[in-house]
Amino acid sequence: RQPYGRTDKLINAHMWRNIMVQSVYQIATQLLLLCYGVSFLYDCSSVAGEPEGCVPLKPNGQGKNIEGNYRDTIIYNSFVLCQLFNEINSRRIYNEINMFNGIFSNSIFLGIVVASLFFQVFTVEFGGTVFRTVQLDVYAWGMCLAIGAFSLLLGVFQRTIPASLFGGSQPGGPVDASRRTPRREDADDDAL
Repeated sequence: RQPYGRTDKLINAHMWRNIMVQSVYQIATQLLLLCYGVSFLYDCSSVAGEPEGCVPLKPNGQGKNIEGNYRDTIIYNSFVLCQLFNEINSRRIYNEINMFNGIFSNSIFLGIVVASLFFQVFTVEFGGTVFRTVQLDVYAWGMCLAIGAFSLLLGVFQRTIPASLFGGSQPGGPVDASRRTPRREDADDDAL
């Protein structure tokens, strides 16, 4: 691809569109879990000394394990998973629909995503007192993964929104050589 010009915007209209759509989704999801999570979340995890089965959360968001907060762990986990799935979304800035195109050719990117996912599972399942998390059951993990993965579907939808609504009519992106600001070496020696 062509290089970006020196005077081009660091964040163009396509990026602003993607940032705004994903931000609205993530803020709405996190507020829903925070404000109303205790009314529809259930703790189905296995905790020593507690009865088997699912229990509704207490008004403060705690489940079976009183050492941490079940609702807050779900909020934290779903937020991080949204970021991980949005990393995949962000591989394509403009209107390319297939954000998975060429994903396996970038081993550094894959390594970062896998390491981040491994660290996330570790912090939730074994972080305990350090991260103030509680272990989640398979249903909670499924819900958190679904919330995060929805960012990919939202990424396809957001590409149908005109970027011009988010800052100017210029689409931004790489520039041709005629628009590029000359580098110092390219300038006339007389002008220096």
